Amino acid sequence: MKSLFVWIDAMLRRLSLIGFIVASALLLIVGIMGAADVVSTNILMKPIPGMVELSGAILGVIVFLGLAEAQARGANIMIDVSTQKMGPRMLRISTIFSLGLGVIFMVMMAWLTTRLAISAWTYREVALGALAFPMTPFKAVAAFGAWLAAAEFLRQFVRTIFVGVQIREVKPDV
Repeated sequence: MKSLFVWIDAMLRRLSLIGFIVASALLLIVGIMGAADVVSTNILMKPIPGMVELSGAILGVIVFLGLAEAQARGANIMIDVSTQKMGPRMLRISTIFSLGLGVIFMVMMAWLTTRLAISAWTYREVALGALAFPMTPFKAVAAFGAWLAAAEFLRQFVRTIFVGVQIREVKPDV
């Protein structure tokens, strides 16, 4: 049974890292697209059709794909003022509570994004603008990212309950 949890733990970490790498690559692509559109608009006096709509759709995917890895790395906001004076028992209770809320919130978010993706597929939603492209792939990948983030919150929640609190190292600002 322990080996199953170790395998699931490792698989979720790999998937969240892959999601982060894909989100990073998409961020680079959005930057290049934006730069190309600015150059085309200001120098050639002709904007590239659909760049704003496509960038917006990709940005949603970037956010959702990056959530799991941000949570896994402890890169989300942590209010040190409230946690630095807590003893080990209170810190554990606080961490379990906050991760539990995170699980609930992310499952709800994942459920809703999945419903949006299914809805977009059902009525063949396309982006409105100069370039009509299907929205379903973007919404489906965003839903996958949301489920991945929910799984990461759940992974940390279970680890905290059974293993204990893993406090990230907080480095002072210089």
